[in-house]
Amino acid sequence: MEWCGRFAATFFMDLFYKLFDVNYIYYSFFPFVSAFLLFAGIYFLLGNFAITVSKQQKVFCSASFTALLFFLSVDIGESWFWFCGQSSYLWSIIAFVWGCVFLSNQKYAILSTIGAVICFIYVGGSSEVYSVIFGIFFTVLLFRNYRRSINISTFLRSNNKLLIVYVVFAISFIIFLIAPGNYLRDGLFPEHKFLYSFFITAKSFVKFGIFYLPFKLPYIFIFATPFLLLGDSCKSYSIKFFSSSFKSFFYKTSLGFFAILFIFYLLVAYVMVETGPPRIVFLVSFLLSIYACIVFFYAGYKGLFNIVKLRIIQNVSVLLGIGLMLFFIIQQYSITSNYSKANDARIAYVTDLNKTIEKDTLIILAPLPPSGMLYSTEIANDTTHFTNRELRLGYNLKFHVVVNR
Repeated sequence: MEWCGRFAATFFMDLFYKLFDVNYIYYSFFPFVSAFLLFAGIYFLLGNFAITVSKQQKVFCSASFTALLFFLSVDIGESWFWFCGQSSYLWSIIAFVWGCVFLSNQKYAILSTIGAVICFIYVGGSSEVYSVIFGIFFTVLLFRNYRRSINISTFLRSNNKLLIVYVVFAISFIIFLIAPGNYLRDGLFPEHKFLYSFFITAKSFVKFGIFYLPFKLPYIFIFATPFLLLGDSCKSYSIKFFSSSFKSFFYKTSLGFFAILFIFYLLVAYVMVETGPPRIVFLVSFLLSIYACIVFFYAGYKGLFNIVKLRIIQNVSVLLGIGLMLFFIIQQYSITSNYSKANDARIAYVTDLNKTIEKDTLIILAPLPPSGMLYSTEIANDTTHFTNRELRLGYNLKFHVVVNR
């Protein structure tokens, strides 16, 4: 109520803060739990498709999509290892995936509807920009279904689950929007200028095309290849949605991808009057992951590569994937171990010092080493910075702290 309207994300974040306080060991499980929930969501979502997909294919593709999203993150630490960021962004995406799982489930109508409602209450109450983008998907799907229905009664009967979830999602988003804290927080941003937002959007596209996408292409090749093989194994199925040529499908899908990207960047530019921090742009990584996997699947489904080329692509991607994983495990273990030891030593130092110091003073701390893929807990050299103040509040320190930079 006092800062923002993200009632769902804030509730769960504060719930875990209350339970775990500043015990880091408990929070370390969240990235693993998040990755597993995303993996399981994609696994069940693939299982809900009309085509028959083997368990091995579902496991391989689900793991590959999870890895792809991880490595396509603009800032891995901020998206996957910062608890505050997880609750509003990563968990919103996970809730969306599971909401789609429940919506596409045809066996348990009541239970799946309840599950979808819970998921989309969370989505609607977690991030304003993410909710708008997911809401656009919802609206386009409903409009498409309406166009294909004979009359309004047929549309209502065949889309009753989707309409229930859509209404609940909209109510959740409206509750989010009308929270007084949103307007107090909005007052801290510069004045919103609609036309200037297009300039910021153009900057976002430049960043995407020059500083982001080229460096992510190897990860796309490695982790989207399983969907190429999945598409090849599904060539015997007659899928109406995949009736057009690959060229036509690629152009239409690319146009849709860049259109939704434009809307997303424009929303962020208007709301924040800037290109946005990595945790918000994480949705771009999710959209790009979906886009890449769909294109690769369609290429396999249309038989763009013969069996020999497919085997070569598969073997190369597997070798590169294993090599990449081994490299990062070895590299990150060394970096994050040093960081973890230094951070533990800092916490032990300030908590021990807190037992002997009786009056307010200023303590200068040595800087922490690089944190690698983790989100650094480093503070600033300004006692008024929020990181410094929260470190002091979290451990009830009797003194102020700054870092010697």
